[in-house]
Amino acid sequence: MHDVPWIDGHVDMASLAVEGRDIRSRCEDPDKGCISVPDLQASPVRVIFGTIFTAPAANDSEPDPCLYADITQARQTGLRQLEVYEALQRDGLARLNHGVLELPEPGEPLVIHLLMEGADPIDGPEDVAWWRSRGLRMVGLTWSRGTRYAGGNDCEHGLTTEGRELVAALDEAGIVHDASHCSDRSLEDLLDSATGTIVATHSNSRTLIGRDNQRFLSDDHARAILDRGGVIGLNLFTRQVRAEGRATMQDCIEHVLHFCELAGNRTQVALGSDADGGFTPELLPIGLEHPSRFGQLLHGLAESGFSEEELAGFAHGNWIRCLAGKSA
Repeated sequence: MHDVPWIDGHVDMASLAVEGRDIRSRCEDPDKGCISVPDLQASPVRVIFGTIFTAPAANDSEPDPCLYADITQARQTGLRQLEVYEALQRDGLARLNHGVLELPEPGEPLVIHLLMEGADPIDGPEDVAWWRSRGLRMVGLTWSRGTRYAGGNDCEHGLTTEGRELVAALDEAGIVHDASHCSDRSLEDLLDSATGTIVATHSNSRTLIGRDNQRFLSDDHARAILDRGGVIGLNLFTRQVRAEGRATMQDCIEHVLHFCELAGNRTQVALGSDADGGFTPELLPIGLEHPSRFGQLLHGLAESGFSEEELAGFAHGNWIRCLAGKSA
């Protein structure tokens, strides 16, 4: 099962780069990081949904190259991360996906499917076409702190008027919506207003985590996404997998099985690891501290009754089916 190719539905590679990591070299200390182009090349991961992650600064004393103080700075912050991916493509280290999502041929470079996490770098509906021309294929309106478009999981409000207008423009452009960091009200507004595909690239079950926290999907919201044909990506951050202590493989499997039960099938759950997304590998589940070990998830799912076809679906096929037709 270690040779099954993977699509990882959430990897913050560009933000790691602007924060100072050399993503063109192997991570020297496996306790401090596991995401770089060579690390992914040494793993079964062939495609990543590479994020452009930005967020509003909480205060003026919070220096971070991914944070912004105003809308103008938000766009600059997003463009800096876009340039990281475009530079990888220019140098032959990766390929930005502008067409139908599919696995690369053996020996071809890593494929990056662009996902924006926090939409403030988009100036408004009229700016969507430009971003799409540069490869943007998925957008999460907000991170936890909220944006001008939507309340995040640390907020109580839903979509703003600007947010509803942006949703319509994203739908018209065929850009997929990522609901992962939406507040409950934002997610409900998105479900009501969007006509396009809605997924949750890196979200786990609120029922299993046992906390009434908007960062996790309620069963009702998960069903709503699944009923529309969306996919939910398993987040591997320990604190997203279990309430206390270090997550185990079985904890991960339980989230997958829970969403499969809600869906009534095994074709709408996949991986969105969020590895190195603001935390180090010791906060990944035991045995999954590096992308080269993600195949262990398939052993656990096989023991839970998944067929070979269903295992391939979890590894890559479910994302491909969900996003079929979302091409240039």
